[in-house]
Amino acid sequence: MVTMLSLKQAALFFIQLLNTSSVFAVTSIAYHWNVSVSKGDLIQLTCTISNNDTTMIQWTKDRYYFSHSYSSNRSSSNFSSNSLRIDPKIPSTFNISNAQHDDAGLYTCIISESKGFNCITWNVTVFENEKGT
Repeated sequence: MVTMLSLKQAALFFIQLLNTSSVFAVTSIAYHWNVSVSKGDLIQLTCTISNNDTTMIQWTKDRYYFSHSYSSNRSSSNFSSNSLRIDPKIPSTFNISNAQHDDAGLYTCIISESKGFNCITWNVTVFENEKGT
């Protein structure tokens, strides 16, 4: 089941998520990756879930978000493009099919666990296909 939230609701939800994680002995790890692909390629971004105590996963790009709660098995999203896809059954993987220039940018995944959270950011660059027409 996918539930749509307004941008304001999503921001409040994210703030609540961060406040909840600060209750625990917070450990946080941040990773940053650069990804370059040709226009039309498939991009697959994967958040590594380290153990079984993951409580929530959230993806963001610009003003778009996807979040999945493992405890309630519920997802919410405002991604509207058919080429941007996160399967609620595998919320740790973000797929971009047929990459276009407007798919370029920063994608962030935040994994909340009982002992803190991990943050992974990808800077995606989409180049013109070098093959001649």
